[in-house]
Amino acid sequence: MPEIVRWGIIGCGNIARNAVCPAINWAAGSRLVAIGSRDGEKARMLAGELGAEKHMASYEAVVSDPDVDAIYIGLPNGFHEEWTIRALENGKHVLCEKSLTMDDASARRMEEMSIRKGRRLMEAYMYRHHPQWEVVRGLLGEGAIGQVRLLRAGLMGDLSGDMENHRWSTKLGGGALFDVTCYGVNVARFLLGEEPVGCKSSADLVAPHVDRSSSAILTFRSGTTAIVAGSLVTYGNQFCDIIGTTGSIHVEKPFIPSWNPVSIRVKRNGGMEDIEVGGANHYLHMVEHFSRCVLDETRPLTPGETGVAQTRALTMIEQAFQAP
Repeated sequence: MPEIVRWGIIGCGNIARNAVCPAINWAAGSRLVAIGSRDGEKARMLAGELGAEKHMASYEAVVSDPDVDAIYIGLPNGFHEEWTIRALENGKHVLCEKSLTMDDASARRMEEMSIRKGRRLMEAYMYRHHPQWEVVRGLLGEGAIGQVRLLRAGLMGDLSGDMENHRWSTKLGGGALFDVTCYGVNVARFLLGEEPVGCKSSADLVAPHVDRSSSAILTFRSGTTAIVAGSLVTYGNQFCDIIGTTGSIHVEKPFIPSWNPVSIRVKRNGGMEDIEVGGANHYLHMVEHFSRCVLDETRPLTPGETGVAQTRALTMIEQAFQAP
């Protein structure tokens, strides 16, 4: 069994440059081997800046490189299926930036290829790997707030001044649902441990499959309801509240926690407790987790997942969109 995962990167956006590549360089069991861009000069500059051993002037060169074991795909959502499947076909493990893809059938094709090739596929929801969620899940597991009845979660930001951003493109898989609203959907599934069976949703659509803002009410077989929301045209905000039969949990910075300590507020038994969780680099934890899963094929992806069930939930929400 190899002792290190050799990484290749395709898609050199801000997350790749400022978060994932540094995490690979810092992570135990990982080495940054190759960076690919359709702009060869950009690839050369980034390789030098980020410490990659090789730079390549095409994505194909990275996914076919025999010196690469795993690929991080940081391309816009609309390209995820094509390059995930190409990487898997070349025998690479794939950590694909969220959202995994744009519809249920596409996600199943990606997963089927990973199974056929015996390679790992994981959707890169970095927040799941922050230690604050071990605390929250532990509280829920011990029944600290009774039975969960309601979860509210959302992530918002403002791209209204950047209309050239790929998040406004139908072809590139843009829109709030697959960029920010998806976080609330994901954390609901993560914490409740079940899939939504129904939903009502609405969106402010600016192009086919591209929403400025969206929201959904998700129902689960357990009787729990999740209210999720996201926007690309509001002041930056994030929230997650879990309300049970005997108490509640408020996660101060659920999705973008920074590296500083974060606080979890628990109300129960008529009292209130603030639990501080030390600062952490959740990108680093994500990369190390995925590398361990690559090196040990028996290790489960938890707290990661392939993204197929998440995509199914997002597809259900999009199909239920109605004009607000």
